[in-house]
Amino acid sequence: MSILNFSLNGVRVSLHDADPRQTLLEYVRDTAKLTGTKRSCLQGGCGACVVNIQRFDATTNEWIAKPVNACLKPLASCDGAVITTVEGIGSERRGCHPVQERIAGHHGMQCGFCTPGWVMNMYSLLEKNEKPAREEVEQHFDGNLCRCTGFRPILTAFGAFAEGGSQCGRHRSVAHPVAMLSHKSRPLHFVDRAAKVNWYRPVNLEQYVQLAVSGMKLQPICAKTSDGVRKYYGKEYAEEGAVFVDITLIPELQGVELHKKELHCGATVSIADLIEALEKHASASPSFTVVAEHLKRVAAVQIRSVASWAGNIMFNREFPEFQSDISTILAAAGTVFQVQCGLSTRHLTTKELIELQGDALLLSMKIPKLPAGCVFQTFKTSQRHVFAHAIVNLGAFIAFEQDGQTVQDARIVVAGATRTLLVAHETAAQLKGCKLIQAVLDKGLNTLRAEIAENPSPSQVNTPEYLSDLAASFLYKTFLAGQPSLTPQQRSALVPFIPADARPVSSGTESFGTAGSPVSQYIPKLTSKILASGEALFPSDFGVHSALFGQLVFSTSANAQLVALDVADALKLPGVRDFVGASAIPGLNCVNAPFGGENLAEKVFFEVGDVLPCVGAPLGIMVADTWKQARLAAKSVTQKYKPVGAVVASLDDAVRLRRSTLAVPAMGGVSSGGRRTGRREYVSEVNFGPGRKGAEREISNTFKTGAQYFFYMETQAACAFPADGDGWEVVVSDQDSNFTQQCLASIMGVPMHKINVKVPRAGGAYGGKLNRQMLTASAAVVAANKLRRPVRVQNERSDDMQMITGRQPMNFNYDVTFSNSGKVDSMTMNMVCDPGWFYGDLVGDMSMAVHWADNCYKYQTFKVKVNSAPTDTPHSTSMRAPGCMQSILAAEVAMEHVAKTLNEPLEVVQERNFYKEKDVTPFGDHIGQFGYNWTVPLLWSRIQIDTNYAQRKADVHAYNGANRWTKRGIALSPVKYVMDDSFYSSGATICIYSDGTVLVSSGGSEIGQGLNTKVACCVAETLDAPLDKVIVGPRETSKIPNNTGTGGSGTSECSAQAAIVAAQKLVPRLLPYRGEKSWEDVVSAAAAKDVPLLASGWWQASSTENANQYATQGAASCEVQIDVLTGELLVRRVDVLMDIGTQLDAAVDIGQLQGGFVQAMGYLTSEELKFGTDGTQLNADTWEYKVPSTYDVPLVFNVSLQKDTPNPTRVKGSKATAEPAMCLLPSVYLAVKHAIYAARVEVGLGDAWFNLNVPLTTEAIRSAVSVPQSELLLPH
Repeated sequence: MSILNFSLNGVRVSLHDADPRQTLLEYVRDTAKLTGTKRSCLQGGCGACVVNIQRFDATTNEWIAKPVNACLKPLASCDGAVITTVEGIGSERRGCHPVQERIAGHHGMQCGFCTPGWVMNMYSLLEKNEKPAREEVEQHFDGNLCRCTGFRPILTAFGAFAEGGSQCGRHRSVAHPVAMLSHKSRPLHFVDRAAKVNWYRPVNLEQYVQLAVSGMKLQPICAKTSDGVRKYYGKEYAEEGAVFVDITLIPELQGVELHKKELHCGATVSIADLIEALEKHASASPSFTVVAEHLKRVAAVQIRSVASWAGNIMFNREFPEFQSDISTILAAAGTVFQVQCGLSTRHLTTKELIELQGDALLLSMKIPKLPAGCVFQTFKTSQRHVFAHAIVNLGAFIAFEQDGQTVQDARIVVAGATRTLLVAHETAAQLKGCKLIQAVLDKGLNTLRAEIAENPSPSQVNTPEYLSDLAASFLYKTFLAGQPSLTPQQRSALVPFIPADARPVSSGTESFGTAGSPVSQYIPKLTSKILASGEALFPSDFGVHSALFGQLVFSTSANAQLVALDVADALKLPGVRDFVGASAIPGLNCVNAPFGGENLAEKVFFEVGDVLPCVGAPLGIMVADTWKQARLAAKSVTQKYKPVGAVVASLDDAVRLRRSTLAVPAMGGVSSGGRRTGRREYVSEVNFGPGRKGAEREISNTFKTGAQYFFYMETQAACAFPADGDGWEVVVSDQDSNFTQQCLASIMGVPMHKINVKVPRAGGAYGGKLNRQMLTASAAVVAANKLRRPVRVQNERSDDMQMITGRQPMNFNYDVTFSNSGKVDSMTMNMVCDPGWFYGDLVGDMSMAVHWADNCYKYQTFKVKVNSAPTDTPHSTSMRAPGCMQSILAAEVAMEHVAKTLNEPLEVVQERNFYKEKDVTPFGDHIGQFGYNWTVPLLWSRIQIDTNYAQRKADVHAYNGANRWTKRGIALSPVKYVMDDSFYSSGATICIYSDGTVLVSSGGSEIGQGLNTKVACCVAETLDAPLDKVIVGPRETSKIPNNTGTGGSGTSECSAQAAIVAAQKLVPRLLPYRGEKSWEDVVSAAAAKDVPLLASGWWQASSTENANQYATQGAASCEVQIDVLTGELLVRRVDVLMDIGTQLDAAVDIGQLQGGFVQAMGYLTSEELKFGTDGTQLNADTWEYKVPSTYDVPLVFNVSLQKDTPNPTRVKGSKATAEPAMCLLPSVYLAVKHAIYAARVEVGLGDAWFNLNVPLTTEAIRSAVSVPQSELLLPH
């Protein structure tokens, strides 16, 4: 067998018999034990695993550097590669690389789980070009996701490396091993004997042909990036007996050359290199630039850098339903492909190649030069601007006779609207011999729709009507491109809207005041450098040296009885140790038994005979030596079910069937002069005011909002270590360690002190790890108990999505009465939400939906009620601003309904209904007193002045009048976000060591929100100690017991307050040793006198005063632009102005505002959870579920913190941040609706109010505009 040679972080590695199924990520993490490269999506869909790979090119005498997704990179393809992970470029001990320093110093991270991937992608860019343009920097990160920051600080930080930036020229290359310069490529052969999988690497075409005629069924590959998509169309892993042939070194398949009539391109040329070649030869054909621009929207930088164009087409050949952009645009361009079939060579069109039967090797292609004066257009609409497959794409070529008007030849190619690639011959035939006039367009549109209808798409995400409308819109745009002249209004249809090169560089400003030191200063997270260097350990990084791997087995049916569970075949697989099910649980088979009652319905592991409530319920755990072995075993378990009844998978169906579960008490009204005491109780209903009176106007409506998945970058993860006797240390990605400890003690049948739950940090959470972590944590502990070995568990991304729904879908039925002046009299709102199969966190979420529903508005009568309608889907859990984000949005929808009914400016009606000082809310909160220092009117006025809102609104109106097919909208929204800290109990301990270092243990979990940094700042300021001496350790239940969970945006301030209480006990003990001495001398002197330098603090807000509460307040302005024909959305500008009192840390708090707002934007626009009729989530993966990317953030994103408004009731005058900012998402919604109104007027629908549900996907926007085909008009 062969030897695989490569270098890893400067160390040469030689592997005998490399595993042909092992990925580079698996080798780096599980063999080399380098945990900086993260395991996140395993689909090439997030960028958390990016590494740098370089190869020496002897022909140019240069090293060629590329960013690569390690999760998709086969280890066997790394022969001759110089691989550098984040650990290889710098560390806190050795010194960080400038890229690491920059992202750390500019607060370009929050949880930090994704940061190594960002660092290595930026490093790869600088290895290619030390002085890139700012545009090049921004366009380099289309494949890196971040759920925390909102991208703004990352793009700003890395933008400094661009030409003219402060960091330009500071890049430092890691030395290349000299031994790799002399590496010689040679044929390779690796075998996985257990799975009978072979890997060959020939170095010339003759060697490939010898393999081809040997009788083996070959699978030619280049980068094998299609594995990220393959699971959606076929098998997740290679089938037994697969024969992979790496063809990247075959000279006959390489190179790009411009010939007289065409561009000749070898099959192994990467998409990135093809783009470069097309741009280099752009003057040779008008089609080359168009193809290059479209290719930039295929996949992402780190995939395009290694994936071949041929691999994309051959994947389309293997799976004809794959909506390939490359197939479409090359077919439209008239590309001809050279294909090796056995010993003969054939020349085929794209359609012929895709339909070709039998084995074939794609050798090359010829992209013809198209004639001058022709029309060549390609289009694509996707769920997200970049790094998203096409919903529909279309390529069109039209050549003219000598008169320049009569069509001589035409090609129309469509994908996505049909089951397979459509070469629309009949549509093209309608054009030939005709001029591009209205009658020909009308006939062509009808013919195209008919051709689509003959082979419709099986999509369960988009409707056939939308798919057909998209294709028709693209054909219309093609006709416009062929017109001799266009009016400015019509020309707007052809203005580039999404392409990378058409998007300006994004920007943003941050404004804040300071009121102390270090508190309120701009201080990046104290662990920023170890996060940027990959040294920081997350729960999914623990146990690499000793633990076995576990993967949960999840149910595949809903509302069905499990009649058989067969693990026999799974246990026979290599490396598999055991299956652990319910019988192995020593205590209660319940994930939250300490809370009793109906909660006992949720089991750790469901068993044979149980009725499974949903797809994604845990049945047990497969344990193996490696992550992949455990994963393969879990997917090999056979499940058999007997249906119990019909599956109810949507909220509307549950409402129709009158399903209802309600477990919270009602709350009576509060008189306008009353004052509420005590903590804010759980409520499901509130009745306030005298009741409805005769009103001049009345409106009613049903408004619907969808679900949202957390998409934390670190999926649910835990590692269980046996401790002394029957004790356990469990490292968990967790928000509520006390809850986890209680539940694990019950499951294991031991006292709580036997369980130490440790949270070093979590890779994002957003509410998803308040209790859902119990499924992985309990599985890890039960398995470790049975096997008496440490066991680590981390969910695969699609499993994680099937396991948890996230934010609940909600419907709002409102009835509003108001005067002709726009003053609202009464608001009646009935809410219903879908908790999934089990109510879980529903109690708190529904209560928040009620409590926040008034937002900033004074109602004489306010009646709000909430109920639930459970479905047979995974149960939801609290997600950032749970319930209240939706109810505040619903309140703004109602207010916009009022304004539109009266034909009044929305911002005027909003302001007219604001609370005034001395008003009392329906919940007894006194506006202008205690923590309700009423600043909304000030913020409302200031944001309009600061953003020049009136003039910009006029500019939007003028733009809309001048542009027919793109429209803009602009809007404002306010927020009053109530905080009630009486929910929280928080502890802290402080140890001061004789060398002056200070170790703080806090009861809150660091999940990316900067809790530990805020705690450290408060401790340093209270002790008057240097900040760099203060360290906040991991959250451990053995150190701080009985702490409330981390969530609701209040834990940071409460944890800081507890730490201050502890620090204040130490201040007088150190006072006698103060004077002019340094901190170190003071501590040393005190320690020498045996002064106790250990203190604890416990903090809980009083439960009898309104001082427990306050309101974070804010206002936002948003300007958007939509493509009327496709529904695509561009957020042009967002300005956020917040009153968060005196911030504890400007860097952390501004970052929380930015990240929270962008996460809310995702909920509003691109994120759509859909379930099939059988209860299976249809988009449980990065392929279909699209969180915002760098291209989705506002082009201009400005954040300002109102100065000189300290909160009189909270620690250091501070207020909560992230969740209040999320509740400003109505500004985006209302701006989009403003743009849609402008479009609807021009299609004859008028300016009347209409309902618009959430999310505002491209289909939702296009459908709301409702452009009839009769409006697709050409110039007369």
